[in-house]
Amino acid sequence: MKWLEDGHDVHIIWFTDGRAGYKKAREEDELEDCEETRITEEELARIRLAEADAAGEFLGVKEENRHFLKFYDQELKYHIDDAVEKTIGIVKDTDIFVIPSDNNKHPDHQATHDIAVKVAKKLKLSNLKFYVFYLYNPLKAQGENLIKNKVGDLRFKVYEALKLHKSQFYTKDMGWQTEAMKLRRTERFGIYYLKDKGKFYNF
Repeated sequence: MKWLEDGHDVHIIWFTDGRAGYKKAREEDELEDCEETRITEEELARIRLAEADAAGEFLGVKEENRHFLKFYDQELKYHIDDAVEKTIGIVKDTDIFVIPSDNNKHPDHQATHDIAVKVAKKLKLSNLKFYVFYLYNPLKAQGENLIKNKVGDLRFKVYEALKLHKSQFYTKDMGWQTEAMKLRRTERFGIYYLKDKGKFYNF
């Protein structure tokens, strides 16, 4: 949002369609059983994609900069090469990637990390900055590789964007995690370049 305010051309790529969200939560007994959750995976995918698009619009990302590749949720690791080819045309002129960490226990997040690195190598983006965030994985960046961005009042807009993902609130923990956003004062990232790959836990 700060980059948008400064006039940068921000794109978001959603690699997967969210269809497996209820299946996994149901298997782990973390899903509310109600009419809204007794739907097909196709129906959930349609809902999740619409919610993501609405959140992107709310945050101010232009429609033509919101990209949905629609790979099946939880199966991205089987389509890395295809995802790389689809991503190259979108990001060929970029100078920053914001991606999940390496060594990530979430298979789609790990695949997203791997795709981003492959794209950067293919395009020879040696000066590209990787902003690595720590969802589902501890952030171990230190020193010059650690950046702390002050969130300020933007946290309330993030909170409202999270609330637009209504289908996720039938799963355990989404409620308190969303409320916690209002208390967050900073966002931490590990900052890396291609030359750093393999030298850090998160990259």
